[in-house]
This record gives sequence, structure tokens and C-alpha cells, in this order.
Amino acid sequence: MEQTHFEQSILWRKGAEYIVLSEEYTSSTKYSVAIAMLIHSIIKANDSLTSKYLNTVAKKHDDARILYQELIKKGFVQPQYASYSNIVQDAISNKAKAEYRAGYFSKNDYEEFKRKTDKFIAMVKENLQV
Repeated sequence: MEQTHFEQSILWRKGAEYIVLSEEYTSSTKYSVAIAMLIHSIIKANDSLTSKYLNTVAKKHDDARILYQELIKKGFVQPQYASYSNIVQDAISNKAKAEYRAGYFSKNDYEEFKRKTDKFIAMVKENLQV
């Protein structure tokens, strides 16, 4: 199951990049949509870890950070990645703004979120050895 979650994470990430790079979409709203997709990418990557090690996934997005911290406490994720719980929290905090409130996100916001997403995915990939 963790493999499925991880593959979905990658697809959300690639979809976000497609939207941003596409010349078909020119308005700044594409950054809000792309960030929403990056948020889902982070959440699915987190799900891949929690499904493998804790046999569960977050039932509510707000639980994602708690489960990530549990992975650290139980030694399934190395302590050097403890600060990555901030990436999960940042994703959760921006989810409603990106999806429901049509909040404004700039190209710089997208680039920052993309860096965080790539960093989180790289850690998960290393952990899952995929």
C-alpha cells in the first residue's frame, strides 16, 4: 500500500509542474492549483510512510503531522528529519487557502513549496528505498 501512496505523491508533484510549465494556463491562479497539488503530494508521501510503519493513514489532514511525529518517536524516520514535520504542517495550514478560499499564491510561493515537496519526497524515497 505504501508504494501506491508514494506513486500518487509523485503524480501529484508532476501534475503541479505540468500546470505551471504549460503555456495553456497563463493566469496566476495556476500557482494556487499547483500548490494545492503539491500539498496533496506531501500528504500522500506522508501516507506512504504511515501506512508502511503504523498501518494507518491520517483520517483528517490535521492528523498527518501527528502521525509523522509518531514515526520519529518510534524510530521509523531518522531524528535528522524531525524538522520535516514543519513541511507537513505548512502543507496542512495552506490546504484550505489553496483549495477552498481561492487564496493568492505567487510564482515564488510555488517555487518554495516545490522545494519543500521535493525535499520531503526525497526523504520518503530514501526511507522506503524505492
